[in-house]
Amino acid sequence: MPYVMQKDGDQFCVYTENADGSTGEKVKCHPSESEARDHMRALYANMEEAAKAFLQIASVKAVGDWELDVLAIPFNRMDSDRQWFDDNTDIMSDAFQTPLIAYQHGLEQGAKSLQDKPITLGKAVPGSLEKKVDGWHIRVILDKASKYARQLMEAARKGLVAVSSGSIAHLARLEANGRLMQYEKNRPGRIAVWPLGEVSLWELGNGNMQPANPFAVALPVMKAMYREAGIPFPEIKPDTGGDAQANSAHRARVNQVREKALKMLEKINKS
Repeated sequence: MPYVMQKDGDQFCVYTENADGSTGEKVKCHPSESEARDHMRALYANMEEAAKAFLQIASVKAVGDWELDVLAIPFNRMDSDRQWFDDNTDIMSDAFQTPLIAYQHGLEQGAKSLQDKPITLGKAVPGSLEKKVDGWHIRVILDKASKYARQLMEAARKGLVAVSSGSIAHLARLEANGRLMQYEKNRPGRIAVWPLGEVSLWELGNGNMQPANPFAVALPVMKAMYREAGIPFPEIKPDTGGDAQANSAHRARVNQVREKALKMLEKINKS
């Protein structure tokens, strides 16, 4: 839940912020602005730690020798960018019934460099994508021949697997202050549209990245990952939601980076 600070007389008060951007319930007032800001930081820190713990421990469950039940899109769990999914988030499930199952968004162990070729860990079970009370679940069959999959299965039995969903930047939408806009990292709000093009898994530790944030990449990057994995990329509409001017501007930006797609992926992971 987002928070806002407002001055009330000679006090600085922390309030919850409603989904439409209006001020919600008063949490607490402080005599100084710095104390109120410290209070807000503490509230967000607690929420972030709770979200990380949920993502790291409860998102993956071993349900067979080489099969996992993965909570790919958890509902109402705020991340460190103060963004969240809910049961109204459109993941374009008709198009992405079997999203790519990748290792750490194409990053090597330690998250220091790109994999020479995006590593796929296995395949999503057709027809297993299901919306439940806590979020969107999907079953994954790991590839027994992959050393990464073997390591992941061992970590899953210990409850030490991280999950992060990947989407396509020009199709993703964020609802902030009651307005639908192109998805932006670092902007608080509800993720309204998030085409589920990829689900990444990796073992916790070993210097690997933390699964605290959504991960959106340009369309050429996502298509390249599917192509390298030998999986047909689904047919999707060029735009979803948002106004025409925003869509046109974003398409232009996507075209500018088309020839530098992998470099863009590396930049996103370092941000």
